[in-house]
Amino acid sequence: MNRVSRKYAEGESPRERIVNAARRLFGSKGFYATTTAELAVEAAVSIGQIYRLFTGKDDIILAIVEENVRVRVAGMYSIFDAVERGDLAMFDAIKAIAGSSLDNTDSSLFYEILAEACRNPLVAERFEAQTAFYREGIRRLAALARPDVSSAELEAYSDIMMACFIGLGHRTAVSPPVDAEATSHNTACLMMRALGLAEQDGASCKVSRGQFE
Repeated sequence: MNRVSRKYAEGESPRERIVNAARRLFGSKGFYATTTAELAVEAAVSIGQIYRLFTGKDDIILAIVEENVRVRVAGMYSIFDAVERGDLAMFDAIKAIAGSSLDNTDSSLFYEILAEACRNPLVAERFEAQTAFYREGIRRLAALARPDVSSAELEAYSDIMMACFIGLGHRTAVSPPVDAEATSHNTACLMMRALGLAEQDGASCKVSRGQFE
């Protein structure tokens, strides 16, 4: 039996250790290049323990997808609740979600999951179902921003906003270091304009030129 590594927090369950180890290995080495034996060593568990908790690497990928979406959607909904209570302006809500999207430490892992979804129907089905939760959250934000528009226009806003937020999540993976504060601010400015709401935050909606120089 492997000794528990000091890298894990005290009290962390074997399942949590396996999932966290998979995040690191799948993201750095790739899904297929990571063996179950390597995963067992990294998680400080036995191979048998992995198969007692998961049916295989595909099952671990699904667990990662579900956890990622759960955390992201929970954060989004706390922002939406604040907007509905009047505690947070729409500009600040969009900026907060953009900032959260930029804080994507698992960007390389996301590409691995997406690639596996293209090959594995089970992963694709679960990935699509979880993405639907995220999309519903974005639609709620669009509805809060523009409750006056038609259902078709609301769907169009949702598509554009979702593409923007997901795209921001990958920028840190393919670009040099990003100024998260400036980028999230500029994203909120431009999205407010696209929503026809820039006049609500005229003082705030000033795009930083330094971001594009």
